[in-house]
Amino acid sequence: MNELFRVGGIGTGRIFHDGHVPVYATRADVQLTALYDPNQAAAEQARDYYLQLRRQAFPDEKHAEIVIYTSAQDLLEQVEIVDICTTVRYHAYYAAMALEAGVHTMTEIPFARTWWEANYVAEQAKNSKAFFQLNDDNVFIPRYQAIRHVIESGMIGEPQNIWITRGCSGSERPGWLWTPLESGGGCIFDYGSHAITASWFLLGFDKLPVEVRSLGIEVRNRTRQIDGRLRPIEIDDDAHFKIRYHNPLNDDWITVNIETTWTWPDWSDNGSDVRGFIEVQGSLGSLTGYVNENNEDFVKITRRGYTGERLLPIESAHTGDVSIHDEITNFIECVRAGTPSLLNVDVAAAVIRAINCAQLSDLRGRVSITARDLESWSRKIAKDSPSPWEAGDRIAVVINAPHQLKSSRISS
Repeated sequence: MNELFRVGGIGTGRIFHDGHVPVYATRADVQLTALYDPNQAAAEQARDYYLQLRRQAFPDEKHAEIVIYTSAQDLLEQVEIVDICTTVRYHAYYAAMALEAGVHTMTEIPFARTWWEANYVAEQAKNSKAFFQLNDDNVFIPRYQAIRHVIESGMIGEPQNIWITRGCSGSERPGWLWTPLESGGGCIFDYGSHAITASWFLLGFDKLPVEVRSLGIEVRNRTRQIDGRLRPIEIDDDAHFKIRYHNPLNDDWITVNIETTWTWPDWSDNGSDVRGFIEVQGSLGSLTGYVNENNEDFVKITRRGYTGERLLPIESAHTGDVSIHDEITNFIECVRAGTPSLLNVDVAAAVIRAINCAQLSDLRGRVSITARDLESWSRKIAKDSPSPWEAGDRIAVVINAPHQLKSSRISS
């Protein structure tokens, strides 16, 4: 019989309540036993929803008590796995705390606001016996796995370029997200985290992101209705950037071009996670996602120099229910097998580093930025900070300076 894991949730808002709770409620090998959220009402709602679903799934089970804790430290003493779904500002903070406590840790995307915070957690993880997973469900969407299989098979040759669009023409996000201090940025973190992780997964995590350049990170729709009132926003709502990856096996390079947006996409009329625009150019041909007149999903493959196209049918996924289920299952089985997740802390930190490089590129006039450039700049901003979290506060505010209103712009 499989070991029964006790799971705790830190941060019990919409993502945890709507997406994660149903997964835990229907798995016989885990029990949600502990919750922590500064908003106790949210924790109580998550608890009640879990118990309702659990009784439906396992009517004969003796249900374990779910304790709502008043501190994250107390929760971590009672669980083997923790699922962190707080606001972005505290993702890395609680991840570091959990790994130090030896608790296997899942963190919702984006992993952190800044490379500085993400790198601190990565260093902490080296001294921990616990595993870490970046919970990016996009990697578990059938179309991305099918595209990776096509690339691995060699059907289009060696990948050379990827174009990917993620986003939509509006953003109904909570009020806290609209400030650099809390979120680190706008759509570049929201959809950018997904786009970077998914495209990197397609190439293989053995490829190394070495350079990033902004193609335009800006505010297009500055006035928005947030929490019931119209107000100006001061984080990006449209971001175009590119990443150059190095293949250490043959010194080749691959360019990934990314559009993330909370406005109207420039590259495509569809920026969704399950059917958003994606094109991969290889040395022999190219592939794209394709939906036919019967609403069926395919990968469309075109070989250079040949007429005709090949359509490979793929499983359709119109919601995130399956991919969220699969990401959580993946981590539970990794813990059970004693094997690190592919979406490990180094991948998570590198995704944030790439986003910060794009932001710094824009701050400096859209020049190319390397990891060394970002580290040097971050050290300057973080100088004499008493903690990585206070340093993160400074960096998050300064790196978003281009998007602030002129009257309140902060000098970098």
